Amino acid sequence: MAYQLKPGMAQFHVDCTAEAKSRFQALHEAFGLPTKAATFEAIIFATSIKDKIDPQILTCMNIKLDRVLEYLND
Repeated sequence: MAYQLKPGMAQFHVDCTAEAKSRFQALHEAFGLPTKAATFEAIIFATSIKDKIDPQILTCMNIKLDRVLEYLND
C-alpha cells in the first residue's frame, strides 16, 4: 500500500552518509522530540535563526532571565 500523505504535510527525502544518519539519530534521541519530523524542524529552525540574532542580544536576554529567576526564587 502506498504511503498516505497527511494534509498539510510534504515528503522530504535525503541521501546522506551512514555517519550523518547516525548523528541525526543521536540528535533525535537527545532532543527527546516525539517524531523525527519534529527533530528535523527543530534543526532547520535553529540553523535559520543562528546568524539572525546578535549574540550580544542573546547574552543580554540570558542575563535578564537569570535576574528574573533569582527574583522568583527569593
